[in-house]
Parts: sequence; structure tokens; C-alpha cells
Amino acid sequence: MADRVDRTASAAGVDRSGRDLIRTAIEAARAPRLAVIDDDHDPDYLHPGRTAVILLDDVGLADPVVLAAACVLDTRRNHLEPPDREVTEHVSAAVTAFRKVVPRPGSVTLLEDLLASERDVVLVALAERLDQVRHAHMWGDPAEARAAHRQASEVYLKMAERTHARLASRYTHWCRAFGEGYLINTPDT
Repeated sequence: MADRVDRTASAAGVDRSGRDLIRTAIEAARAPRLAVIDDDHDPDYLHPGRTAVILLDDVGLADPVVLAAACVLDTRRNHLEPPDREVTEHVSAAVTAFRKVVPRPGSVTLLEDLLASERDVVLVALAERLDQVRHAHMWGDPAEARAAHRQASEVYLKMAERTHARLASRYTHWCRAFGEGYLINTPDT
């Protein structure tokens, strides 16, 4: 996945030093995953790179600091995030600072937080969460998946509609498909 991100970033015009920063962030994000994930095809293992690819391919975002911050962000399993100290030491302080301002799904003021954020912060929040929820059918906890669908429909989709047409389209598709396929066929527990 790191090679795919590098190729995609190169095609998007990210220079060598920017791609090195992104690769370093992916490596930092990989470290905590190696301790708990055995399968290198597991969605949680691939999440850092897939988030960067969404931002590169779907959004056209090519800022290396922003892409690196997206790689070290995990809003579902924050124990998979490398600690701030490690990100600052091994990646960059700017990446740590950017990651800190991305609103998290657990916030009771999530919509307001997103509305008050700069565009690149919102794009990272949208792309990172999209990659998370795309795999909600695999989470093993129907209540968590239903809550994620509700929040995606009520908050993330609305922000995507205000921010980026391609992300809005992807959220619309996922919310509809998940609602029709998973929610209808999964009994409440």
C-alpha cells in the first residue's frame, strides 16, 4: 500500500521530499498495527494508505503534511494511532499539529467542530471516516455499525455535500447501500 500511495502521490505532483514525509507517516502508522493485526490485508492495517489514496484520487489533495497527518489518524481505533511524541519525532511537528485539529466522531459537537474547521481539515476528516465506515459491515458489532451509519448520514454526508462533490457522492452511495443491505438484514441486539 505504501508503494501505491507513493505512485499516486507522484502522479499528483508531490515531490520526492513530500512523498518521503508521507511514507514516513505510513511507517509510523504501521508500527502499532503490527502489534495487533496479523493480516496485512485487514482493513485496519491498510487504513492509513487507503485514506491517503482517497485524498489523492477522489479529492485531488496533494499537500504532503496534510496527507501524512491523514495517515497517522485513526478515529475508530485510536489505539492504532502512533503517539504524538513519536509522530513529532519521526515524522514532523506539523503533522502532529494538523492531526490534533481534526474533529473526532466521539465529539458531541462534531458537526459544529467540522463547520468551524478549515477546508483541508474537513477533507481529512471526511476521507478518513469514509474509509472507516466502508468496512462497518465487518466490524462484528452491529450496534457500532448502526451508530456509524447514523452519524455518517446525519453529519459526514452533510459536511461532504457542503465541501466536496466526489466525497458527497461516495457518502451518499455508502449510506444508501449500507442502509439497504446491512441494516435491513441485521437484527437489533
